[in-house]
Amino acid sequence: MRIGKSFQDFFFLHFEWCILVAALLMMVSIDPSEHAFSFCIIDMLGFSFCPGDGFGRSVALLFRGEFLESFRMHPFGIPGAAIILHRIFSLHVRNHAISNSL
Repeated sequence: MRIGKSFQDFFFLHFEWCILVAALLMMVSIDPSEHAFSFCIIDMLGFSFCPGDGFGRSVALLFRGEFLESFRMHPFGIPGAAIILHRIFSLHVRNHAISNSL
């Protein structure tokens, strides 16, 4: 029983921030000048308009310091990256508080 409980605790503390960091790293590592592959489900279904089209490239441009181009690529790229970074930071603070209380 103790092994299952410790796995649940580990999963609770680390799963979300690991996924968010991985997603952010994937967005930052893409080449914004290339439009090779899309993870967009709407695009995969064959629709021509996708509301999130360019979001990842916008975040990539943001982290390269090209703020105006980032905004032009997708207006919500900058606030989206800020929200993701804030969530990662808040999870770190929460995990630190939980670790100290144990």
